[in-house]
Amino acid sequence: MSVPVEPRRRGVLPLLAPETARAVLAPPRLPQIALPSVALARDAASLLLPVRLETPTVAGRTLLARALHAAAGRTGPLVAAEGRCRALHDLPAGASVLIDLAAVTVPATAVLEALLDDGAAWLLVGTLPGREIPAALAARLDAVTLRVPPLAERVHEMPAIATDMVAMVSARRGGPAPALSAEALAWLITRPWPGDLPELETVIARGLLRAGTATITVGHLSGEEKAVPAEPMPGARAGGQARVEYLAAEIAHELKNPLVTIKTFADHLPAMLDDAELRTRFAGLASESIARMDDLLENVLAFARQGAPQPSAVEIGPLLDAVVAEVEPELAARGVRLHYTRANGARRSADADQLAYALRNLLGGVLREVPPGDALQVDGRAPGVVRVVFAGRDAAAARLRELIAADAGFDPHDPTFLPLPFTLARTVLERNGGALEVRADGDARTMLEVYLPDGGPSGGMNRGG
Repeated sequence: MSVPVEPRRRGVLPLLAPETARAVLAPPRLPQIALPSVALARDAASLLLPVRLETPTVAGRTLLARALHAAAGRTGPLVAAEGRCRALHDLPAGASVLIDLAAVTVPATAVLEALLDDGAAWLLVGTLPGREIPAALAARLDAVTLRVPPLAERVHEMPAIATDMVAMVSARRGGPAPALSAEALAWLITRPWPGDLPELETVIARGLLRAGTATITVGHLSGEEKAVPAEPMPGARAGGQARVEYLAAEIAHELKNPLVTIKTFADHLPAMLDDAELRTRFAGLASESIARMDDLLENVLAFARQGAPQPSAVEIGPLLDAVVAEVEPELAARGVRLHYTRANGARRSADADQLAYALRNLLGGVLREVPPGDALQVDGRAPGVVRVVFAGRDAAAARLRELIAADAGFDPHDPTFLPLPFTLARTVLERNGGALEVRADGDARTMLEVYLPDGGPSGGMNRGG
């Protein structure tokens, strides 16, 4: 039987619905790199291993604790303790306890140690990033740590996070979620967010309240009548230099996530030595991450090794056959249906290897936009044109247009899309006298048109004629 306590010292937190808990513990609310730690944290409940929640805000830690309590299938209450942690004995079976080290007194650490000794409850211990833990507790709280970086460090994820939050808040009032204007998204990206995700949710809710069902603007979010322009990011450049900076930033981003996965595996390896299932799971994640980095570096190296194009008469049909065959296994793995119509008898003057490289990157980039179970159409029948059609989200065509637009309209700090394959492909196509265009096909689908070179770099291109 639990012992009555003062409400300000101890309170039972409301339980989260399973679907809400799943959303809290999944992207985009959590970064992809945190998912292995989420799995460990959930499984730690069966062993009553304490889990350390390292997030920028108390509200964020509380929500994570509620989600983990629900996801782990705990049968008892989730109790929040603070102050001196009084009366945390005789807890009900299946109980979890959330103790935030930033809110408890030093003597309360003895209570925490006693709870660890007794093994009567599952402890979820909240800490601030970079904050030292009392030496007596540090060694006992290292089994599992779920770290969530501050929102200010997740700039590249802001489009997905903000869109998801608009949908979540809109669901409370019913009806469709309005869109965020490009300026509003840029404004969100430039904010420091000291209050992290809870602050973002408040700003999004304010924007929805003001916008109703209309597109959410900067004025709606900021509470000001006039739009507040987003401040330019430091080091912004124009033209070709901007593309070089963007390319470098994307390479760094593509490498960072796999490296964090590998580091997480290494950090938790001692705790997994006796758990074959966890070792296998993490070893698979580490292997996938290494393969991802290897593919990225090989792709960039292949781009760097290319010299001036060596044009020759290239038969487009067999070349396109080979490129499509390379991506078919990934399409099949994702359940994407491929409708392919080859180019018959078409020839173009181009560097065959470079043209194959460009098409390979374009199809690889498009695969990111095709939802699992959807369809992808590759059509090479039009003279000098390869059309790639897919049913994408409305934002897909807009993002692709930005990538293919002239330098004057290109924002190197727009993180709404990872453009590395398109950047490489576009550069190689233009080097060979080709071009790209993106348009809607009238059926809510996105059409990517690749205009193949007609006569080498100096001979222009054929736009379907």
